[in-house]
Amino acid sequence: MELYKEIIFEVTLVLIIGLLVMVTSFLEPIPRGFFCDDETIKYPYKPSTISKSFLCLFYLLLPNLLMCLKYYWTICKNINNLYVNIIYFWLGSGLTQITVNLGKYYTGRLRPHFIYVCKPNIDCTSQDQYISDYVCTNLELSVVNDSRASFPSGHASLAFYSTVYIILYLHSYKKNIAWVIIEFAIFASAWYTTLTRITDNMHHFTDVLAGSIIGTTFAILMMCEVKKRTTQAKIDSDD
Repeated sequence: MELYKEIIFEVTLVLIIGLLVMVTSFLEPIPRGFFCDDETIKYPYKPSTISKSFLCLFYLLLPNLLMCLKYYWTICKNINNLYVNIIYFWLGSGLTQITVNLGKYYTGRLRPHFIYVCKPNIDCTSQDQYISDYVCTNLELSVVNDSRASFPSGHASLAFYSTVYIILYLHSYKKNIAWVIIEFAIFASAWYTTLTRITDNMHHFTDVLAGSIIGTTFAILMMCEVKKRTTQAKIDSDD
């Protein structure tokens, strides 16, 4: 009975984290000015190579599928270990996204395509003039607000969180060259995702770097907690 109470409690906490993800994702970034001669925000707008819907489907559902498949293929099955890995995966993904959303809100860094999307009503009298009082003439408010949410990269953070987490999870499953190649292929998918954020003029290099670091850090922290908990559970069962 205590076990079921603990599961209900943990699932409830993760759902609350998910709710906070939704709330923070609706925060409008703090307005920020720019210099007239800032060429880094004058790139043309391009649609994302990796859409948000595909990003979530691939990097949120695929890891859970792989964890379930590993459980199915394992001779000595341990449903508790599967539960712990899945619940911590969702916890870490939520905390990662909240961290990213708050970063976007507080920094309000302008995307590389900001000028193209915003179309500000400005008159630059000198190239080094700093513009803080302007109005975007683009009437698509959601697009304009998104153009102020460059730092850090949400795509990079989720891609690296999911990738590092699942690589660490699968690392001890098999040890041969083929498995190393599989792990590299998983990593390459995250690397490709982050590169597209730069080539699509969605992010600056530092945005992607910060997002990758955030995702990797949370993946390592969550996996450390998983190892501690599963090890303790094994010790308790042996006693």
